[in-house]
Amino acid sequence: MEDGDRQFPVAEHATSPPSEKRTLDPSESVTGVGIVFGILGAVVGLVATLFVADASGVAEWVACCIVGAFAGGSAGVVIGGMIGAIFGVFRGVTVPTTRNLRR
Repeated sequence: MEDGDRQFPVAEHATSPPSEKRTLDPSESVTGVGIVFGILGAVVGLVATLFVADASGVAEWVACCIVGAFAGGSAGVVIGGMIGAIFGVFRGVTVPTTRNLRR
């Protein structure tokens, strides 16, 4: 008997119906939008520091740019997390509650 007609397990993505709408996990939206806004905020903070800082030496410029990038990045992460949470609430899924049923 040959092994040519072996059956392989069906892939998980092949069993889901094609009309199923993709849901968005709220934690994914908070993390994703927070990272994107954090990077943009760091760039904006760095550029703003270059225009505003009054440094006389190279070490002072580097220190000011690092502080500006951290400040802009943290502000971007906070704002991006808030916007991601709003996306997650409007387009996301709700977590089912668990009930403690005693038998």
